Amino acid sequence: MCLRIVDKFNDFHVSAYVTAGHVRMMLLHKTRNEDAIRAFFGEVHDLFIKAMLSPFQQPHSRLESPVFDQRVRAAGRRHFKT
Repeated sequence: MCLRIVDKFNDFHVSAYVTAGHVRMMLLHKTRNEDAIRAFFGEVHDLFIKAMLSPFQQPHSRLESPVFDQRVRAAGRRHFKT
């Protein structure tokens, strides 16, 4: 569930996303592009589910996968081209 902009910090906006499993994701951004933000959160949610379904990932533990990090950064570049 995308909560849209939940706060402002200096010149930045804070958008939030909450999954059905109560995982909270936040994004700090300058421009208001709701469609790109929603698409980014949807893609990150899919990547999160795939990473958590790995047999090597312990439930309720911190996700420290470099592959997950690279894919999230690539999604950010794809959705927020400057």
